[in-house]
Amino acid sequence: MNSKLNRSFNSKILLFGEYSLMKGSMALSIPYDKFSGNLMFESDNDKYEKHFSRPYLIYYLKFLKDNNLNSLINIKKFEKDLDKGLVFECNIPISYGLGSSGAIVASLYNAYSNKQTKDLLELKRIFSAMESFYHGQSSGLDPLVSYHNKAILIDEFGALKEMETPKLKKYNGEGVFLLDTETKSETQPLVDWFLNKYETQEFHEFVQNKLITANNNCITNFLKADLSTIFDCVKKVSEYTFDQFKPMIPDSVKEIWYSGLINDDYYLKLCGSGGGGMLLGFTKNTTQSLEKLQDYKIHLLDI
Repeated sequence: MNSKLNRSFNSKILLFGEYSLMKGSMALSIPYDKFSGNLMFESDNDKYEKHFSRPYLIYYLKFLKDNNLNSLINIKKFEKDLDKGLVFECNIPISYGLGSSGAIVASLYNAYSNKQTKDLLELKRIFSAMESFYHGQSSGLDPLVSYHNKAILIDEFGALKEMETPKLKKYNGEGVFLLDTETKSETQPLVDWFLNKYETQEFHEFVQNKLITANNNCITNFLKADLSTIFDCVKKVSEYTFDQFKPMIPDSVKEIWYSGLINDDYYLKLCGSGGGGMLLGFTKNTTQSLEKLQDYKIHLLDI
C-alpha cells in the first residue's frame, strides 16, 4: 500500500520576470493547481525501481552531500527514506517551465528541513541553494510559490510580498491562457545563453532600459486587476522577446507568435525559461484566439 509523506505541492506560473529577474526587475509568480506533486512511499519494489523520480532523488541526495547542505536538510533521514521506497509522485510536466523542480524542492524542504522558517527572504535564499542542483543558478522563487501556495511578488526594491492571485476584471471576452508547445526544454543552456549575451553592451542596455521597464509596467498594471490596462506593455514584452530571445522560442510557434503581434489578436510571452514547454498568452478576444490557435493545446487560466 502506498502512503503520502506530506501534502501536495502545486506547479507555478511565472507571469512576469523571466530572465529580467536575474538583473534586478520585478517578478510575479502564481501557483497553478492543475498540476502538483508529493513525496510518497512506493510499496511495490518493481514500481519503485522503475519510478521516473528515483534517479532524480538519488542524484539530489548526492548533491546535498557534496555541497554540505546537512545544515539545511536532514540528509540521513532522507537517505533512509529513499531506501524505504521514497518517490515523488507528480503530474507536473518535466522541463516545461511549470516548476516541477520547484515543487520537488518545496516538498523535500517540508519533509526534511532541520529547522523551518517563515521568513520569505530566508526561505528564498534556502530554496535558491537547494534548486541550484537543477538549474545551476536559481532565484529560489519557484519553490517559494509552491511551498506557500500563494502568489509571490518581488517588487522594484527586491522585497518579497506574499499575496492572493489577483482576480482580473474582464469586460469584452479578454482572457489569459497557456499554450502547449509540446516541446521539452532544458533551462540551464538558455540561462547560460542569456548571461553570456548580457555581457555585451548592446544587450545589457536593452535589458536594463527596455525589457525591465516593460516587464515592471506589466506587473504594475496586472496588480490593478484590470486586464484591459495590460495589453500595451504585454505587447512590448512579446515584441522584445521575439526580436531578442530567438533561442527561447521554438520554431514550431514562431509563426503564430508573429501573427498574434502583427494582427493584434493575442500576445505570447515566455512562461519560465522558454525553449519549449508552455507559453503564456493574453488576448482581447478569447473566442477568436481559440479559433486561430485551434491546432494547439490551450489551457484557459481562471485569473
